[in-house]
Amino acid sequence: MIERAFVHVGGSPGSGKTTFIEAMLAGADALTLVARCRRDDTLSQAREGAPRTDAELRRYREAGATSAAVYTFPAQPSGIDDFFMTNLMMNYSQAVVLEGDNPLGYVDLRVFVAPAPAEADQLFVRRTRRQSPDADAGGVALHRLLSEPGDLVEALTRVGGERLAELARANPALVEKMRAILGEVSAEPTRASARGSEKHWYVADAYVGIEHAGLVVVNSRHGGNRRGAEALVADVVRLRKDKELAADILGTGGNRIPVTAVVADLADPTDPGRKKAVVRTRRAIRPAHP
Repeated sequence: MIERAFVHVGGSPGSGKTTFIEAMLAGADALTLVARCRRDDTLSQAREGAPRTDAELRRYREAGATSAAVYTFPAQPSGIDDFFMTNLMMNYSQAVVLEGDNPLGYVDLRVFVAPAPAEADQLFVRRTRRQSPDADAGGVALHRLLSEPGDLVEALTRVGGERLAELARANPALVEKMRAILGEVSAEPTRASARGSEKHWYVADAYVGIEHAGLVVVNSRHGGNRRGAEALVADVVRLRKDKELAADILGTGGNRIPVTAVVADLADPTDPGRKKAVVRTRRAIRPAHP
């Protein structure tokens, strides 16, 4: 059985993903495959290609990748199996880098490469989170049903049919308990709707995916907008410490493990931030092949 480490490198177009992967490959002691992955839901099945004219694939090979390919896939349950059956994955390797979209879901390390933000850019934005029309209609209907005079058993018959009504008649105490619970849940549908329209924190569209990354690299080319890049790194760290941000963006079960976030000029091999990011990535790969 081949045990491989998987690293996903995401980020907006032009952020420096290819440059980061080149840095990661240079001098690496692990045999590494690189897949440029693109999701396309218009496809009926996944496609693989390795054109010699593809500039990014050529850069990966020259940087030290054992092999590299383009993998385009639709969102479908068989997508994971399709990827592992590609010609690329038939090659022996100790690590696999997925650049762009992620066809696998789970990986050993998620990396997000972001450009240094413009002065007006914000990582977190406030938006209204509204319930779906179906959910609102269901709450109003339930409230109306429970507030109408008459037998709850009759109401249950209309909702669930005679079998549910028979169960209700055989358990009168359960019926009353159900009435009390449902009454509390749906007593004020307008108030619930108002809560659903409150503003919550979200990650700005340009940075979607950064919240799940274990390594964030803000690519500040030639020192450009260093202050903005450092502010973005501070916000990434704050996401896992601020209770309100974490609850809205990561959820109650979200990942609050400390993230490695650095500002780096990825084009400069001597840059300390670049070196730290490469070391962090290689640390995720090495355990898979002692």
